[in-house]
Amino acid sequence: MAKCGCWNKTPHDVFIAWFTDVPDIVTSASIGFAIWNFIGDFGVLDLKRTDVTYEDWYGHKLDKKF
Repeated sequence: MAKCGCWNKTPHDVFIAWFTDVPDIVTSASIGFAIWNFIGDFGVLDLKRTDVTYEDWYGHKLDKKF
């Protein structure tokens, strides 16, 4: 099992490109993966990036592109 995340100071376009590749690579090798956080600096919600247009999701800031 691979666990992954990306520092919230990494440019969003770089992060999206990287995270687009990660699932393809690990699943092609029959390796499961998980994201470090659901909520927080390495997650999908409330990650405190300054270069993201957030969408409100039940009171949280959602990085919908992620």
